[in-house]
Amino acid sequence: MPTEQNIEVALRWADMDANRHLNNVEFFRLLEEARARWFPTTGDGASLLTSGIVVAGQGLDYSMPLTYRHEPVLVGLSVSRVGTSSFTLRCRIYDAPADSVARVYAAGNVVMVAINEGSGRSRPFTVPERRWLESLKG
Repeated sequence: MPTEQNIEVALRWADMDANRHLNNVEFFRLLEEARARWFPTTGDGASLLTSGIVVAGQGLDYSMPLTYRHEPVLVGLSVSRVGTSSFTLRCRIYDAPADSVARVYAAGNVVMVAINEGSGRSRPFTVPERRWLESLKG
């Protein structure tokens, strides 16, 4: 089972739709914010953000509405697959109350691809990048 890392992300009032639920598009913004904080700034995986990485695909299954509140939600991220130039992140947006079972609002996957920014084409992971990603598979 992959090791999940949890990142708190605040909700914004402007993220709500006419039904006072978090708009479906805003769930992807929560994932983006969590991913930006998930990548390391030093060490083996730090070059992924500075060398170029893009989202190749993402999908979410929504399980319950999320309404605005002051408390942040948790975004859980775990590496489920590492390829030559891409990896897949399992993700979920949820609450983990101390007195009950977690409430999962959405769960899915994001495929990330390392790119050469000069050519715009995919590039293989460096040895340190691969080492970091593989260490997160659990």
